[in-house]
Amino acid sequence: MHLARSLVFLIPMLVAPCLAGEPELCIGDTEQVYEAAKGNTHIRGLAWDETSAENPQLLVLDASGILFRYELDSDELKLIDKVDLQKAIGVKELHDPRGLAQTSEEGKPIVYFTDRVDVSPRLWRYDLKDAQAQSVDLSRYQFRLGDREVFDLAHDGDALLICYDATTHIHQNIRVQRGILRVAWDQAFGDHPTSVEHLPDAGTESSHGVATMRLVDSDYLWATIGHKHIYCADKETGRGLFFFDRPPSEDGESFGLAFGQGALWVAASAPGADHLHRVNVTKNPNAPLVGPRVVRRLEMAITTTPEVEGQDAGPTYHYYSRPYGHDVLGNQGIWLDTETVADLSDNDDATIRELAQDPGGDTASRQIIQCVEYPGAPAYPCHSRYELDMWTNPYKKCVYPHRVDDDVSQLAGTDYLRDDHVLYNLSDTATYEAFIQRVEQYIADKYDIEPDMKNTYWAARNIVEYLQDNYYYPSPDRNIPATVDYDRGHYDANPANLKIELSNRPYDKTQIIACSGTSVMVTGATRHLGIPSRWLGTGTPRGPSDWDTNRNGLLDKDETASCTNGHRYTQVWLGSEYGWICFDATPSRPVHYDYDVPPPLQSQWRYMNRCAAGHREPNRIVFNVGSEFIEPMYRAFEYDPRLAAINNCGGDQRYNLQGRFEQPELWRLPRHRIGVRNLCFVTQIEVEPKGRDSQISWQLDGQWDRIPDTSLSISLQRRAGKRWKDVNQLVKQVPADAGSTTTDLSGQKSGEYRLVLRRVGDPETGGVSGVFGL
Repeated sequence: MHLARSLVFLIPMLVAPCLAGEPELCIGDTEQVYEAAKGNTHIRGLAWDETSAENPQLLVLDASGILFRYELDSDELKLIDKVDLQKAIGVKELHDPRGLAQTSEEGKPIVYFTDRVDVSPRLWRYDLKDAQAQSVDLSRYQFRLGDREVFDLAHDGDALLICYDATTHIHQNIRVQRGILRVAWDQAFGDHPTSVEHLPDAGTESSHGVATMRLVDSDYLWATIGHKHIYCADKETGRGLFFFDRPPSEDGESFGLAFGQGALWVAASAPGADHLHRVNVTKNPNAPLVGPRVVRRLEMAITTTPEVEGQDAGPTYHYYSRPYGHDVLGNQGIWLDTETVADLSDNDDATIRELAQDPGGDTASRQIIQCVEYPGAPAYPCHSRYELDMWTNPYKKCVYPHRVDDDVSQLAGTDYLRDDHVLYNLSDTATYEAFIQRVEQYIADKYDIEPDMKNTYWAARNIVEYLQDNYYYPSPDRNIPATVDYDRGHYDANPANLKIELSNRPYDKTQIIACSGTSVMVTGATRHLGIPSRWLGTGTPRGPSDWDTNRNGLLDKDETASCTNGHRYTQVWLGSEYGWICFDATPSRPVHYDYDVPPPLQSQWRYMNRCAAGHREPNRIVFNVGSEFIEPMYRAFEYDPRLAAINNCGGDQRYNLQGRFEQPELWRLPRHRIGVRNLCFVTQIEVEPKGRDSQISWQLDGQWDRIPDTSLSISLQRRAGKRWKDVNQLVKQVPADAGSTTTDLSGQKSGEYRLVLRRVGDPETGGVSGVFGL
């Protein structure tokens, strides 16, 4: 007999204010695109002159050394003046001028920019009224720049911020603390500037633009990450907060940033005159950044096998956590009418029942667990399966720390400050207080600031950053598991007080923890500070290398992507404006697996992806919102050397599925399988004729009605031996339901080709044409 049950429920529609076509702007959305004046074709710097509120002007520096002055006139930029900087008194010749900053000194309009002579960068001060200029050599020792390339600068009160190429620093700890130079401009032309300070950039790629912004009473810094992203940082320390994609540029490059008129201004190359994007960074700050849905069929299975068949082994339980819906989490949703739970063992006595767990007493975040129960009987293999259709999508909020508050009125009736002796042991106040003191001292020494542990964002950020910089991740293949002490009840995942105790000593190779450990550490430490927090249990589908048998990059009907069994991180309550926000303190493995050296400092890019971010991988499936010990999902400790080496040594909680026994000594460990299958496919792809006006047609197969208004891209691939190589992208975006489009296939080399149609935002969904010759 196969026992199965389907459950029906109405799921709220996705609310995604920042999807294309929606009227509400998100942080990072382009409000408007302006075309620069004719001849303004290689923008290298931007600055706003807002000394006159009635007549603000946008200043644009061109690579030719021409300064263009614009007024913002309704929907267009009006050119009012051009200044040739090379004709100023004191200027002999400019070489590749870059960057622009504007200010007023003693009533005179002053601009700053840079250029480069041989290998030496120069900083220029230009008096627009008197047309006089003077420069200082930035390669002087006191600036500690050497011959590194300078890209942009911005005015910062009584100083200048200069972004430069710090990638040539060989030592990691130096590289991640450099990239932006703050220098007092009114002293920069003496022999010994008294105010020189280095701040970090993103720590991966150099910033090619920098700007400052003041919101309410808080100061922020904007910079780019190469030419791909723009990020926001704390201006005093350079600590990165969040990032978004930079507006597209014709040649892929973009120099200069400026903040003015309540928006961020970004240059982009274009055919003819360059474009200027007005990017929203102040309006609708609570609106999340939401990406396209990825629709999949989730499959989970548990198999339990006895050590010896025939013995009376007592009841056996298979527990499945139902993924959360959109009403709890913004990054996913479910179609509950597709949920099925089935016993596949032909057991007439198997029953299916539903359990509910309210984390922190929070009924709004109720966890539903489906249980397949096998009664006590002679032991025999049991096999069950869970299936559900669902979607995931990228989702994050851009958090400005000054907007964070301690309002917990929305959490009325819940207790996300509750202790749990298995996970936290908050009664061990001495250990928690000593830990917080170490965090404060570490942040003070690293950034030369007084650590803010009152603001909820900064408190959580400081804790996560300390963990990232002081702990290593285990290495199962090197037989280096998470640190444990079984005599004290200290396991690989908990309790938090014993995990944080590991850093109360010089580095001695015991500071090794995995994601479960860090999630309870952050939750325990923030609860100790009176900040509501909880942890998430997730799984992630593996990439094509795991399932792509025909190497077309698409998740075809006969392929299943297996899922990792879990990742765990923390949500911290950031108050009435932002609510629950993700923080992930999971450390990294050492380079070359060298656990003998202390962990290196991490980059601001890493912190931005870990602190007050969304789910770092957009297709993560959240199974659990955890506040306390969940009995059904817990496997009691029983030491096994092999399992200990892979961080599966007990004292842990599963996030998604678990097999449990009344008499575990009579059973082998349960086998768990999790995977996802695709629900949308592109078929019957044809192309005729194969020339200049080629007609490409296709059919849609599957559940495309669940992802309306979706688009496809079309790429051409050429056979290269046994492999297929992308030639070019023929069509960037076409409505999926259009069914056909026209493109140009002429001018290609002779050979065998095929077309690959991929869904925009979900490149594993699509189809491949048959092979044809050109």
